[in-house]
Amino acid sequence: MAAFGVHFGTCSACLAVYKDGKTDVVANDLGDRVTPCVVAFTEHEVTVGAAAKQGIIRNASNTVSQVKRVLGRNFDDPVSQAYISSCPVKILKQDTTPVFEVDCQGRKQQIKPSKIAEIIYRKMLETAQSHGGSGIQDAVLAVPGDFTAEQRNAVSEAATKAGFNVLRVINECSAAALAYDLGQVDNSEEYNVLVYRLGGTSHEATVLQIQNGMYRILASCNDHSFGADHFTEILQKHLASEFQRMYRSDPLENKRAAAKLLLSAEVCKHTLSNLTNAQCAVDSLHDGIDFHCPVSRARFESLCSTILPQCTQLIQSALTEAVCSKQDIMRVVLCGGGARMPLVQRVISDFFPASEQLTSVSGDEVIAIGAAKEAAILVGKEDSQLLEMENQTSVQCLSKAVAIRVNGEKEDNSNRLQVIFPIGSLIPSRQQHTATLTSTQTSFVLEVYEAGDTDSLGTAQKLGKIVMRDLPAGAVIKTNFHLKREGDLHITSHDVTSGHQESISIGASSSSDQS
Repeated sequence: MAAFGVHFGTCSACLAVYKDGKTDVVANDLGDRVTPCVVAFTEHEVTVGAAAKQGIIRNASNTVSQVKRVLGRNFDDPVSQAYISSCPVKILKQDTTPVFEVDCQGRKQQIKPSKIAEIIYRKMLETAQSHGGSGIQDAVLAVPGDFTAEQRNAVSEAATKAGFNVLRVINECSAAALAYDLGQVDNSEEYNVLVYRLGGTSHEATVLQIQNGMYRILASCNDHSFGADHFTEILQKHLASEFQRMYRSDPLENKRAAAKLLLSAEVCKHTLSNLTNAQCAVDSLHDGIDFHCPVSRARFESLCSTILPQCTQLIQSALTEAVCSKQDIMRVVLCGGGARMPLVQRVISDFFPASEQLTSVSGDEVIAIGAAKEAAILVGKEDSQLLEMENQTSVQCLSKAVAIRVNGEKEDNSNRLQVIFPIGSLIPSRQQHTATLTSTQTSFVLEVYEAGDTDSLGTAQKLGKIVMRDLPAGAVIKTNFHLKREGDLHITSHDVTSGHQESISIGASSSSDQS
């Protein structure tokens, strides 16, 4: 039976399959191993992938790209606002959700980000069905470690509506490590791994501890202000200056010319990941002038040298948070399309001179391959090879803490959080909390949050709450927390004296990192 892994990135999506004991990427109908996450709406149809991206210049106001940046986010979220300010598509506020307003099939339509994601997942499903037969396909999805519960649910629902049977949502860093079978060949090994992902609009550094075949997140740092697109923009500006030097005219003053040059710069950047020279060629770039300009890898790397420290600065932050040194890292895994650039690989190799750098799997494919291996574990347990692998890879831990705020205790803790499951807690797990009401209190409120390892509300996200009323004065409330293997959190609070109890179940949240 085929089992699929899907990585829905900011700029592109990749589908991998585990079948007959092997894992590989499945090419789409054009023969490409990755599909651009671009959806275009026209008078006659909706196009997805390369076809949509090719028409983005002439149909910019109706072509949605990088939807992942707003998927599951509120309109007023700072990340959403940064996206909205630069998006050529009109974006409206519907309740608290951003929606795209596009002209499609002769009328204006408002399309939610979740619908765009569903369209992209449906394209991936068609690719899966071409390989694994018609019908619903089992899949594991991979998302960034800092995705919230809402974002993970949005991804899962979009894939489900598209036709996938979503087995699990795992973190990208764990999927990347699993792609290389780290800790699986010899589960007696104990070592630390640094996973660095350089995506189009963000980057992430995660320190994993591998012990007895288990992956445990020691620290994870994310930055949404820097990504591989910055390298493209630097090259675009260089090409624009070359055009201006040759023709005394600035192509960046014209939006259409700037968009053309950006696409050409992206192609050159990809070419320079494999070759030492590339040729920028744009017909009728500006003022009817055809532009041709050679670019060497050496020149490109020189131009980008000023922004490279941002990669290692984030990595150092993760090491500091994990209380690790460079020497504590045995292996470094690179993932994300930006990690294919030789200069990125080199600067990280120089940063970790004693560590083994793993780059044999393409950066934009490695996460999907790891997700496919996890899917195989979940659906193929009759295979002895997978049984052995599953026994070693029950790699489930928390990438974010689960904390509570209790109103109704003797101590005034109403403005503080108490961490119940710290970051890195293994799944499944159980904890208990006891609260005692004052003589004047007759109600008990317990709020559950997803947070960092801190007692401050900060940016903590509320997941749910339990409310108990008409309690006797001085009641003792015991609360049991059960973090289940599937990632669900079951909570029961009961009054020891009266026996009154209340329970809630919270679906697999972003705290859960299962790979």
